[in-house]
Amino acid sequence: MSLTIVQLPVRLTPLVGRESELNDIVRAVTRCRLLTLTGPGGTGKTRLALAAARSADASFPAGVCWVELAQIEDPGIVAQAVASGLGVPDTPGQDATEAVASYLGEHRVLVVLDNCEHLAGATASLTENLLAACPALTVLATSREALGVEGELNWQVPPLSLPQAGPRPTASALAASDAVKLFEQRAQLVRPAFRVTDDNAGEVAAICQRLDGLPLAIELAAARMRILSSAQLAERLDDILPSWSGPRARRRRGTRPCARPWTGATTCSTRRSGRPSGGWPCSPAASRWRRSNRWRREATSSPRRCWSC
Repeated sequence: MSLTIVQLPVRLTPLVGRESELNDIVRAVTRCRLLTLTGPGGTGKTRLALAAARSADASFPAGVCWVELAQIEDPGIVAQAVASGLGVPDTPGQDATEAVASYLGEHRVLVVLDNCEHLAGATASLTENLLAACPALTVLATSREALGVEGELNWQVPPLSLPQAGPRPTASALAASDAVKLFEQRAQLVRPAFRVTDDNAGEVAAICQRLDGLPLAIELAAARMRILSSAQLAERLDDILPSWSGPRARRRRGTRPCARPWTGATTCSTRRSGRPSGGWPCSPAASRWRRSNRWRREATSSPRRCWSC
């Protein structure tokens, strides 16, 4: 049977920066069988995974498939969601995992599983079974935590590069910052004449720094440039985006620096206390932990803190 799959979402805005991270991920996804992009919400895991999947397409002659799990609430239908995304023929009475494994066979395919954190146990079990049954399969996942599957490469997504702090930053000094580039490009979508200049460089730098270089937060802030100047936005940022800026948000994300720098890939097995080790086993303790709000609180931790600190 011939298998050719190319199903990737289309984004109408380009990926800004991330050249080094993208190259590292593309190399990793062609050398390991399970790569998980991890980090708090808003760090840009999905956009980075999409760009990596497009760039790595040539390495997977049978194709690339994207499976969005954000809208799936029942862990029991994860396998069915993957089967549907792959276009696996529906056979009454056949187990979905077995159907996907039989369909993929020995074809060299990249399957991207996006937003796995709320279904981590089911996703980990499915991934482990498929990797064992399909020797040429590669899985790229995005999640707020690693899946805990043997052989998984955990690649922590860092925030965008920030401008260096200074008393009077200039536009040229901010030009190398990916966070500033993203703010400028997204602000131009609502105010085409906007440019980072020496006059507003200090305000733009302050906005990006107070949002910790988080892409989603920067995009939300830039959208307010439709009705605000950069000075007004910087002044009112804590009120406009209280979930991303201000003392409460900074306390929630934390300020303690990570013991390890953001180097991307890590296979550290240390876990936070209270979080069941060894991935997400379907045990009562793991179920209680997932049902609690703690994983949601931890998901908003600082992007400058790794998950195992």
